[in-house]
Amino acid sequence: HERVPARRVVIRVGLFLTAFTLCAGYAFKAGGKPERVAMMAQLIALLLSSSVAFWRDSGVFATLIRGWLMIDLTLLLVLILVALRANRIWTIVLAGLQLAAIFAHLSKTLYPGLSPLGYAVFVQIWAWPMLIATALGVRNHRRRVAISGKEADWRPLTFSGPA
Repeated sequence: HERVPARRVVIRVGLFLTAFTLCAGYAFKAGGKPERVAMMAQLIALLLSSSVAFWRDSGVFATLIRGWLMIDLTLLLVLILVALRANRIWTIVLAGLQLAAIFAHLSKTLYPGLSPLGYAVFVQIWAWPMLIATALGVRNHRRRVAISGKEADWRPLTFSGPA
């Protein structure tokens, strides 16, 4: 049975929460509406995931974590909707990274013997590139606004029905 020393977990979680806080502050201060919506969705998912983890026992990754799966599926849906409506390419990358987290849950479902450590890493690792994608999205938004003034946050709603 693989276990990661508690000290390492505390350091890793502390680093992630620091990076998350910095990215969230940047997104809320400098981002447009898509950046803020995407970051808010990630923040809500983080808070909900933390509450699910709090109530689990120490063998948290030994079985599929249905609560996290539901949270991750909901976050994926929100990020897909943002990607479909936002006037930003990076939101598609963000939704794709969240889809990778879903594949971690699918892996545990299809192969229950997947090691708890492997499941833990596979389900959580995508949060780091998601923060990077969000920060780069904010930076690119700021750059475009600085060059051309205002930038449209959302694509216009259009309906092209049957011809």
